[in-house]
Amino acid sequence: MGGKGLKTVGGLLLAGSCFGALPMSAQAASCNPPQFADYPAAPASAPHSAAVRPQLTSKKARLFRTAIRTDFSEPANFAGHYRVTIWGCGTDCRDFAIVDKHTGRVYTMPGETDVGGVMGNDDERIDFKPDSKLFIVSGCFNDDERCLAQPKKLFYLWTGKTLRLVGQCPLQVERLTAE
Repeated sequence: MGGKGLKTVGGLLLAGSCFGALPMSAQAASCNPPQFADYPAAPASAPHSAAVRPQLTSKKARLFRTAIRTDFSEPANFAGHYRVTIWGCGTDCRDFAIVDKHTGRVYTMPGETDVGGVMGNDDERIDFKPDSKLFIVSGCFNDDERCLAQPKKLFYLWTGKTLRLVGQCPLQVERLTAE
C-alpha cells in the first residue's frame, strides 16, 4: 500500500495507488484496520530478576536515558512484559522506545527520529495496549513531506525484537477552510 499518485480534483485529495481514485473520506471508510484484539499478547508476568536495568546500547537510548530509566520503573504497558516510553519532541510530536521489562533491552525504530502530528486530527500519535502486540502510529515519521500530503495510520505487529508493518489506512484529517 502506498501513497503515490496524489492529485487534487474539485478540491478533493485523490490517491491513485492503494485505494484507486477515491476521495479521502471514502478511502478511510473502505479501510479495514487491524484491531488490538487481533494480536493478543501473553499476560504480563513479573521480571525474572529485580536487578534488571535498561540497556542503553544505542545512541538514541543513551540520548533519552533519563526518560527511559524513569519510565522503566513503572509496570509493563505493552505486549505483556514491555514498557513503551514516550517523550515529547516539540508541538504535537512524539518519539518512543520499547523496553523489555525482563531483559532491559531497549528497542527503537532505526532511521525514525519522531512521529509528527497532523493538524486537524485528534488521534493519539502512538497507541498500544498492555494485552496486545499491535502498535499504532498516527502521523508522519521525520516530517516526511509525502506523508504530510496524505497522512496515514500505520499498524505494526511487535515481534519481540522489531515492529513489522501489517497495515495502513488514510488518516482522517479535518481540513481547515478559509471563511
